Amino acid sequence: MKEINVLGVGNALVDKQFLIEDDILKEISIEKGTMGLCDSKSQNIFYKKLSENYKKSEDACGGSATNTIFALASLGSKCGFFGKVANDENGSFYKKDLEGVGIINDVISNDKGDTGTCLIMISEDAERTMSTCLGISANLKPSDIDEDLIEKSEIIYLEGYLVSSDVCNLTSKKIIEVGRSKEAKIAISLSDPNIVNAFKERLLDWLKEPIDYLFCNFEEAKAFCKTNDEELIKRSLLKFAQNIFITKGSEGALIFNHKSSCEVGGFAANAIDSNGAGDMFAGGALYLLTKGQNPEKAAKFGCFLASKGVENIGPRLEHKKYLEIYELFCKLD
Repeated sequence: MKEINVLGVGNALVDKQFLIEDDILKEISIEKGTMGLCDSKSQNIFYKKLSENYKKSEDACGGSATNTIFALASLGSKCGFFGKVANDENGSFYKKDLEGVGIINDVISNDKGDTGTCLIMISEDAERTMSTCLGISANLKPSDIDEDLIEKSEIIYLEGYLVSSDVCNLTSKKIIEVGRSKEAKIAISLSDPNIVNAFKERLLDWLKEPIDYLFCNFEEAKAFCKTNDEELIKRSLLKFAQNIFITKGSEGALIFNHKSSCEVGGFAANAIDSNGAGDMFAGGALYLLTKGQNPEKAAKFGCFLASKGVENIGPRLEHKKYLEIYELFCKLD
């Protein structure tokens, strides 16, 4: 068995979260429930407006892959992370957060620029909409890759958001290539329908050879396959991955591979914030996969963990809560 269970690769962002009314979304060109990219000037203007009109919760270290790796580490997995933050206040906050749960990292860079940030707007129906300024995280270069860390890793998990940056896309392809040569399993999340629509060719480049695990929600699957027919989606995605996990919100998840297909139901939840639910699902599922459990049981725990996550504000839970939830799941199972 390898030393590191899961190595995450993603944009390192500090999340700034607001509970909003939907009317303010008309002022930005981002569809509700999706993620849009912006420059620092535009984000600063919008951040000021949000701050003047809505209450902000505490900042949190985010980024899709980071949220997933944080869940895994909190559950007890040995984890690492590739990403980049600036040598500034947000960057120090970010690194301290990773190290607090034992995640191996070397995220602080001497490159010029600011740590990336994400404005997360949570609507009254618990849907989240995100405005992201990637900052220095968009400059993760091939020279930043630690091949020794890859060699020690059982699974490498990459977020699809990385394709939006030319250099991060190049670096991600290199990480996948090195990972395969080191006999690591490859897991990828499609991340967001807008990302799929805008950068499908880059994602296809990542998937030239079938990967081990593909994570997405149903909207992302529809965007990738250009159909809402479930059977056609299954047939299409099996060309690119050995095991596919498609989340369906409160309805649960669809799991399939070349041998079988099944669905697991969702769990009742008093949802107030869907931000990070997919990341928690992936973290829960990967945790049981690294423990040798089958994809169906892994997905069931992923759904259970996500159901607890949406009952809280923010993309993650307190560190100690993850194991408490797993212990509760084991009693229910």
